[in-house]
Amino acid sequence: MKNKTFILIFLMAILFITLYSMENLKCNASSSLFTSYIAPYERSSYFVDEGYHLVYYDDNSPLRLMNESSGEINFAFKLGSMFVYSIDDFYKKPVITLSYPDSFVLEAEPFVGLKIVLRFALYASDSAIFEIEYRNKTKEDSMLYIMYGNNYQKVNVINTNLDKSITISYKEPSKGVYFQQKELKGFEEKRYSKFNFNRRICSWAGYPDHNKVKKGKMFSRYEYLNGSIQGELSEVVLSFDLYKKNGVLKFSKVTVQLGDEKKLDEISDKAINISFDKIYAFNREKLKNIPVLEFKNNQERLLFYGGLYLGRQQFLPAAGQFPFPYYVFSREPTWGWGHEGQVFHESLSMQSLALFDPELAANSQRNFMAVQEKDGYIPYRVGAYFTRTFPAGGEKTTSAPFYSWTNLEVYKMAVRSGNMSKKELKEYLRDSYISGKRFVNYLFETRDKNKNGLLEWGGHTLLECVRDYLNAVFDLLGKKPETLNQLEALDLSCMVVKEMASLKEMAGILKLKKEKKEWENRIKKLANLINKYMWDKDTGFYYHVHKDTMNFKTPANISLKRKEIIGFLPIWAGIADKNQTKELIKHLKNPDEFWRKFGIPTLSAGDPYYDAQVLGCCRWNGPVWITWVYPIFKGLIDYGYIDIAEEILIKMENAMIFQLERNHRFWESYSPDFTQLSCPKNYIWDTLISRMIYEIRKAG
Repeated sequence: MKNKTFILIFLMAILFITLYSMENLKCNASSSLFTSYIAPYERSSYFVDEGYHLVYYDDNSPLRLMNESSGEINFAFKLGSMFVYSIDDFYKKPVITLSYPDSFVLEAEPFVGLKIVLRFALYASDSAIFEIEYRNKTKEDSMLYIMYGNNYQKVNVINTNLDKSITISYKEPSKGVYFQQKELKGFEEKRYSKFNFNRRICSWAGYPDHNKVKKGKMFSRYEYLNGSIQGELSEVVLSFDLYKKNGVLKFSKVTVQLGDEKKLDEISDKAINISFDKIYAFNREKLKNIPVLEFKNNQERLLFYGGLYLGRQQFLPAAGQFPFPYYVFSREPTWGWGHEGQVFHESLSMQSLALFDPELAANSQRNFMAVQEKDGYIPYRVGAYFTRTFPAGGEKTTSAPFYSWTNLEVYKMAVRSGNMSKKELKEYLRDSYISGKRFVNYLFETRDKNKNGLLEWGGHTLLECVRDYLNAVFDLLGKKPETLNQLEALDLSCMVVKEMASLKEMAGILKLKKEKKEWENRIKKLANLINKYMWDKDTGFYYHVHKDTMNFKTPANISLKRKEIIGFLPIWAGIADKNQTKELIKHLKNPDEFWRKFGIPTLSAGDPYYDAQVLGCCRWNGPVWITWVYPIFKGLIDYGYIDIAEEILIKMENAMIFQLERNHRFWESYSPDFTQLSCPKNYIWDTLISRMIYEIRKAG
């Protein structure tokens, strides 16, 4: 009986792994699999942090792992006198069989009869481990070539031990790690990386100009390595004799910064002995609460998991002024602007993370509470080592108030999950309520300067409002940072209504009846003002109004009637009535305005300023930003338009899946009409796609 029970439990465990995790996969180059890998925050550091993107899908390149600041590791194979460098030359191209946020397993056959299994994991942000298991059924001898290349800077080889290791040095530019600061205590640009192998290096070479070598000459170049590694190099090549028919080559790459060189050997010796099974067990435990959904297809399933992985990957451990783990916009690649810490609109991502780790999401929000000032102000961006207020016109900048809404959504997901105790839930809700109340009162005090009840953006307004570049309305008003304080802001006013609605709901849960009633009155007052001044019956749409004219024209008679995505926020905020909502949906569903192929653009396609091309970051005159699509999507669900919400989900899925199937990354924004993109990669808020999938696919 005991044996039968054990077998049943074992089979159920296997079924769980097969159906509900990212093991037992068969993902080829065209699968919608996210293939960037980053160490878990539990074993990470801000100062040395190396993530990697796996390139297994580009026929013209070798199988490789690339880091955009510290270089890339490429693999090539030789059997007898035959050489395989490019993926296109593989007999059986790579297939991913396991994928977690920090690790993957890949299978391939470079030649008929030679099979390899590549296991990779970022055990820590300074420690990557590799294992290549090979099975050679041919009569020929085989060799493996490992090529370390750096396209961004030259490296120096400072130590070689042919029995087991090679050590290099290079620089991590500070401008890629933090922004607008001369120095950061504890950060050193100079790095040392040690490659530690479990077997002897067969031959070696160093080249200063590997980018100039054509693919066709790679074989002749690597057939006989020159045995020299000197000077500043852009590529180091090592070869290993796979002299047994079956075997395993394992190695690690460990990085430390200047001053920690003595730790290099210790960390490296430890890393190479880490068990992959231990890493997989860690992931199963951390990801076990990911909801089980009925997905439309496998593409959607991979997108759902990829989005959640992306969200968790961006976290770093508690440090500096932060008592809890916090996120950055992206850890691979890194760029200074997005690598300093948290902002409210990026924190919308916590509504997705809360699907499986509400405690981590709640603690991220608690970091805002920890730095909130006495008057209720919360800085634009805060991190463990940074506080950014971006003052303009004598006023500090805050961020678009998605704060209490996110706090409430995280609380609701935590209650639903059962993963936080009643005491923890009560404390989080109480603290969220107190902090959110103070912040809303701060906004009314400082963002309603003419005291007419509507709100204007303040501080560096182009940052505070989120939509900071190529904006149809803002560009009419001038180029100064405080440009937008000329407007009674539709978006800010709607956001504050939603903040107050969230605080009202919190007050109800906390049994604060009097305060709940007060919030109700304040919501009604502001909502009435928005409908009175910002709703245009003639066009059936909402717009900003100028604070000096209180209508849709500036004092210079310039029209403010430009249909932007923020015109739908009154649905999300619960301000629009049924008839207004029907009018708005006509615009939303119009293919000549907002109903585009790959999502809802930030500006109507009928506007002369509309541009669907994504040629860089921060463009708000057409590109699709999920941070604005998600609130509209949620508002439509709240109003009962679930079918339209699902259609929007499908548009966003199509945009993201197209990119994942070709370059296996997420992107800051997407073109509503085209597939070509040039903007920041792996942006944290793309995790919102997983929340959107959940809202449509959840049972019941």
